[in-house]
Amino acid sequence: MQNYLMIDTASGTRALLHIDGEYYYDENLKNAGSETLMPMIDGLLKKAGAKLHDIDIFGACVGPGSFTGLRIGLTTIKTFCYALGKPCFGVNNLRLNSYNNNSGKVISVSDAGNSVCYVARFDGETTVDPAVCMTIESAKEYIAAHKDFSVSTDNKLSGIFGGTVGITSREMRLAAEKHMGNAIQQKELLPLYIRKAQPERGEGDL
Repeated sequence: MQNYLMIDTASGTRALLHIDGEYYYDENLKNAGSETLMPMIDGLLKKAGAKLHDIDIFGACVGPGSFTGLRIGLTTIKTFCYALGKPCFGVNNLRLNSYNNNSGKVISVSDAGNSVCYVARFDGETTVDPAVCMTIESAKEYIAAHKDFSVSTDNKLSGIFGGTVGITSREMRLAAEKHMGNAIQQKELLPLYIRKAQPERGEGDL
């Protein structure tokens, strides 16, 4: 298997490094990626006794999520790929979150703030309904209308929707190893923004 580094800065900061069959993981869910991402990557490389050029492919969570967090994460990965001439891959945050559920049919929900959430529906590796933004109440109705699907949530919404919760090294590993086959060039790695930025939202926008 290829050596890879995958990061998730959609909410907090997570990084998983795979080098020569060994896995190294770290997370910081409290502080912004601008403070934590580079020291985290450096720390993982030191633990592995590896250098950045030892990595064959780089991956990133592309969103939806924090505008600032995604920009930091994607810019970092794109810079690595450009400097080293390496490929990359992207993973949807809701797809990443869905891997905490062992069911083949999953509705994945993540917090978007202000009583709004992101929702997507998956059947195996097929996306049935792509990521959309809706109110918490609308999400409850959507889940109730698809009772044959299990629910995956993040920590912020677990008290509302229940289901399986959270992203760990396991979910990062599953996402990376399922999606790294879809390698792209760094210029093709783009953020997935579902909501407008706060200053751009008008009346009726979530």
